[in-house]
Amino acid sequence: MKKNLIQIIILAILLGIVIVAQIVPLGNSRIMDMLKINKKGTIKELRDFSIEDTSRITRIFMVDKENKTLDLTREPGNKWIVNDKYRAKKYDVNLLIGTMHSMRIKSPVATSAEENIIKRLATKSVKVEVYDNEDLLKTYYIGGVTQNQTGTYAMLEGSTKPFIVEIPGFRGYLTSRFHTVENLWRSARVFQFDELEIEKIAVKVGSKPNQSFSIIINDKNNYELLNANDQKAKAFDTLAVRRFVKEFKNKSFSRFLSTELQEKADSVYNSKLFYKFNVDLKSGLDVEVSLHKVKDFVADDIMEIDYMNGIVNQTLWVTVQTHLFATLFRELNDFKPVF
Repeated sequence: MKKNLIQIIILAILLGIVIVAQIVPLGNSRIMDMLKINKKGTIKELRDFSIEDTSRITRIFMVDKENKTLDLTREPGNKWIVNDKYRAKKYDVNLLIGTMHSMRIKSPVATSAEENIIKRLATKSVKVEVYDNEDLLKTYYIGGVTQNQTGTYAMLEGSTKPFIVEIPGFRGYLTSRFHTVENLWRSARVFQFDELEIEKIAVKVGSKPNQSFSIIINDKNNYELLNANDQKAKAFDTLAVRRFVKEFKNKSFSRFLSTELQEKADSVYNSKLFYKFNVDLKSGLDVEVSLHKVKDFVADDIMEIDYMNGIVNQTLWVTVQTHLFATLFRELNDFKPVF
């Protein structure tokens, strides 16, 4: 009798837990969820690809299976840098971060295909590490696309199970957003600087070296003008200098030349110079752009030329549209200096 009473009490307690669990929420979970917390925690670790608070992201490091790497780091002012060298395309970075926030599991990989997909992820995926300063937020592997082109194979580090991920409402795949091609991440805006980011602008006029000049920015609307021999002007047109400095806020090249042509960049750089601009920045990320003629022309017909060759930092060959850079084609005398 005593034994039966104990069994009845135990059954009553268990029944009470089940009833309470179904009617009393605890946070976002019920008490029965708390009984499974370890299992649930493991499942979340292996399934939760989304980063809810993307404001925490300060660095995104990617490496592909050919060991090519891409490092995106966030600077103050929400400006992103590619491989510690170049400003990143704002749109592309925002698209990547938005993808990390929105992607969800569409479905598990079929059990029969798991082994094959894991092998493919091991050989053809991009490893993505996401950081909040020194803290690693998430690591996952982004693979190829599903046969119907509407999902992407992916797996969290530490998981033994791959999944198909998607962005709800978006029809397509996410693979192309995770890549390590440096030139495709860097901004085409070669000059994108506020006045107070700049320490000095040096301009070399190829056809008239004696008309070359430099401008030193001491503070907002506080400038020094120097000639080609670094002699400081006693007086000059401050308004004209201010307008010139502001032109370095938004100047973009048109396109990168293909990788196969980059080996010819040296010969372009050493060809006849039209203009060269050296912008020294307080951040230390200085920029040099030299412009070179595509064909012979004289100054009077410059606007008849649609584009010119440009060499960025002495190595990268690009093309620039002449009319977009025309406001930078200035000479020392344009600023009415008095020495």
